Amino acid sequence: MKGIGKAIWDRMPEVKLPEVKLPELTREAEIAVYMVHRSVDAEDYFFLFDFEEFVAKSEGGIFVRPVLRIFTGRDDFSRTRFARQFREVFASEFDRMRSEAANKKSGWLSWASAGEFLGGAIANLVLAIALGAGKQVLNFTGLAGLVKGKSDEAKLRDEFEQTKAKVETALSHIEVTVHRELYDHAYRDGLKGKVSGMDREAWPLPGFVREHLADGENGSWW
Repeated sequence: MKGIGKAIWDRMPEVKLPEVKLPELTREAEIAVYMVHRSVDAEDYFFLFDFEEFVAKSEGGIFVRPVLRIFTGRDDFSRTRFARQFREVFASEFDRMRSEAANKKSGWLSWASAGEFLGGAIANLVLAIALGAGKQVLNFTGLAGLVKGKSDEAKLRDEFEQTKAKVETALSHIEVTVHRELYDHAYRDGLKGKVSGMDREAWPLPGFVREHLADGENGSWW
């Protein structure tokens, strides 16, 4: 194999992946995401990720079942645009998380250590499972073929593109939770929007989210 295919294949013994199959998911680990609006524009927002529980429960060497929960201040944004942006940002932030948690190689964190491209594939798989769409994307034969030395780079990329499309379709139908504090921030100009779907019993925002409400940049904390 050449290029990316050969680079990942050469590292397979290091990550101990004799075959690719979905491991047993023994317990849930929430991944909370805070969707913060920068302005009164419904399409102007960024994401803050809280991977702490996911990392903590992965430290025992198990493959946890990620559960995605998205908090937002308003829900009248385009789901199609959101799906594309969220998938891209999640993959980037997931890889940044695993890089900064380099001393905690277990569970999903071990699977995500086989190079940049495979890391992106695993991030999409984790996201798919968190969306309840895992079974729809597990026919990712390019990844399995790669491990067995039968998949070329072109086929792998084609399979990966199909997986991304399935994940984005699932994301476009995801339910979001309107959080009172994020709602107040989104409508801070004084003109309030509709409040249907708000969870008035939601926990207060974590301190790190409050600290970054005005930053306008994506980021992670764990």
